[in-house]
Amino acid sequence: MHYTKKPLNLAISIALLHMAYPALAQSQNIDKQEGLETIEVTAQKRVQNLQKLPIAVSVFNSQAIADKGITDIEDLSVYTPNMQISETPGGSTGATIAIRGSVTINPAITWEPTTGVYVDGVFVSKNVGGLFDVAAIDRVEVLRGPQGTLYGKNTIGGALNIVTRKPSGEFNGEVRLGAGNYGMKELYATVDSNQINDKLSANFTGNIKDRDGFYDNLSPTAPVKKFKTLDSSSMRLGILYEHSDNLEFYYTYDNSDKNNTPSMGQVNIPATMPDDTKSRQNSAALDGVQFDRSQSSGHAVTATWDYNDELTIKSITAVREIDYEDGSDYDGFDLLGFHTIRRVDHQQTSQELQFIGNINDVNYISGLFYLNEESNVDNPFILGFGTVNNFYGVDATSLAAYANAEYNLTDKLVLAGGLRWTTEEKTFYIEHPDDFSFAFFFPLPRTTAGDTWNNTSAMASLNYALDDNMQTYFKISQGWKAGGFNGEAPSATIAVKPYDPEEVIAYELGVKSRWLDQRLQTNIALFYNDITGMQLSEFLGAYSDIQNAGSATVTGAEIELIAALSDDLQLNINYGFLRPKYDSFVTRDVTTGEPNDLTNSAEFPYSPEHKLSIGLNYSTTTDLGELTAGADYSYVDDHFIYHNQPSADFTRVESYAVLNARISLKEVAGSNVNLSIWGKNIADEEYRINGVPMGDATGAFIGGINYYGDPATFGIDVSYTF
Repeated sequence: MHYTKKPLNLAISIALLHMAYPALAQSQNIDKQEGLETIEVTAQKRVQNLQKLPIAVSVFNSQAIADKGITDIEDLSVYTPNMQISETPGGSTGATIAIRGSVTINPAITWEPTTGVYVDGVFVSKNVGGLFDVAAIDRVEVLRGPQGTLYGKNTIGGALNIVTRKPSGEFNGEVRLGAGNYGMKELYATVDSNQINDKLSANFTGNIKDRDGFYDNLSPTAPVKKFKTLDSSSMRLGILYEHSDNLEFYYTYDNSDKNNTPSMGQVNIPATMPDDTKSRQNSAALDGVQFDRSQSSGHAVTATWDYNDELTIKSITAVREIDYEDGSDYDGFDLLGFHTIRRVDHQQTSQELQFIGNINDVNYISGLFYLNEESNVDNPFILGFGTVNNFYGVDATSLAAYANAEYNLTDKLVLAGGLRWTTEEKTFYIEHPDDFSFAFFFPLPRTTAGDTWNNTSAMASLNYALDDNMQTYFKISQGWKAGGFNGEAPSATIAVKPYDPEEVIAYELGVKSRWLDQRLQTNIALFYNDITGMQLSEFLGAYSDIQNAGSATVTGAEIELIAALSDDLQLNINYGFLRPKYDSFVTRDVTTGEPNDLTNSAEFPYSPEHKLSIGLNYSTTTDLGELTAGADYSYVDDHFIYHNQPSADFTRVESYAVLNARISLKEVAGSNVNLSIWGKNIADEEYRINGVPMGDATGAFIGGINYYGDPATFGIDVSYTF
């Protein structure tokens, strides 16, 4: 689909209107109606008003998470402009996260993510497991754009910052039972302890979910009879020790265990069947699907020392472990064509030391960061003529130092700057022990390689307050993503040749404002990203090729609007516009090395041009209790999953719209009982989310195995608080 530049022009016009008429925000008053609440965040490691930050950030507090029924990391993308989150193709325990067109589409463990995920300050290097299942979340902050001078791990797309609820020190808790269609059952419980000796307190949260599958597997020989069943259990423990007024230690332990079944792959071969991307089947016959399991756990200790009124020192020490395995069918039929099993063992250890303080008119954050990851993969291909074993892994160490400072030039003008230095070292191995040369699966003896990459990147911004309710900012930031090695390489020559780092220079102009006596909030960001050394993975049928294919520019706009229409009714509108363009895109043939110029034909993965969500939330007090009702409509434009043809066309996602709704009654009839009725995708929209290209006997791609969004789901939750 082709559009004019009207959305971007509209965003620019609104931004200029904000700056040209600041007095309008003060002159409008509507009697009797309350304003919007102040939103506080810790995106810059200190508590700050969202409206004062020179960062494009979306915030979801615990109340918003409950009102919108956000139960999974994917739900966040519904309400965040220019953010796409979907399950990895064929599974439900991993996530693909794209922000402003920056994405890692290959789920191989050797790849670096473009979006950093942090839980209580701990970088989670692999997006696998139930981050949202038990986390007793206080708020979630989605930061868009490079954040290297603020966070331990360098990221080029943005950061997802999850902050959990600390122990309250008072005995209280909640027990919730849930049930829904497809046999959905859920038990959730959380409890806080009293404070012991005025120093020690704890909280515990546990969650169990179980659901039948959405679709039938008609294969008589497959061990899986239902696609996408859910069997999940998870827990989290937090212990807070307040040693003194200026020193505390916070320990957390989390564990998630998922034993699901794979998603249903739906075959589409345009030459032999209608090229229909919108019709979701109710069943399929796939004999190769087996399991989709993951176990993840982590320990973290955060020590916070208020050295004096001007300096806080924080240490974050963490270890995490993830084991997951999936068994998938990528031939699309009830026969032994191309099945895979992937067993992954991943361990990470991280240490971060932060210095947060101020010197006169300068506020600063600086830090030292260490991360070590060790990953090992057993990834056999089960084919009609035999099993092709594949082993690969990587040991990666990252060291970084970063600093960010703000200086008040005047009462209204703030200058900020940041600097980051990073070094990353990776040692890699790969092995294909089997010889099936007649089928072009050649043996590859155990091969190792290693390399080190270094980078220094910077950030600068100006933040100007037009008045008390309107802030404007201009920001330039650099992002960097380290190079690496291809764990899915078909030969030793390709395996030992590293791909280079990817870099971005991001320019952003933003306006944050409150109008109409604090009843209307409009935040606007315009951005231009200049990307070089793009790391792109091309799926070859069994293996993959990774190259630094070229450079690109991404232009976009984001509008986030919140309006208190009355004391009881709130409106939310979020809109994202994205227009990427390759400036240079030249790949080289894996076999011959010949160049192939794709500058004018390649697609941009996970980059819908338009993305919109509109939500209404109504809240009032009745004789039966506090009634809350909300509905959210979201629209996602056409987009592609792969850059190269014909893979892009065979797995393309056509535009779709989803409607969610929720009604809650709190403290029913003056009791401690709460009741909620909810529905997701209540119009039962049928839409693709991603796919994998499929080949014929010669290896030529002829269609796709595609995966679809969940059907309409409904449920009821009953909880008791104490």
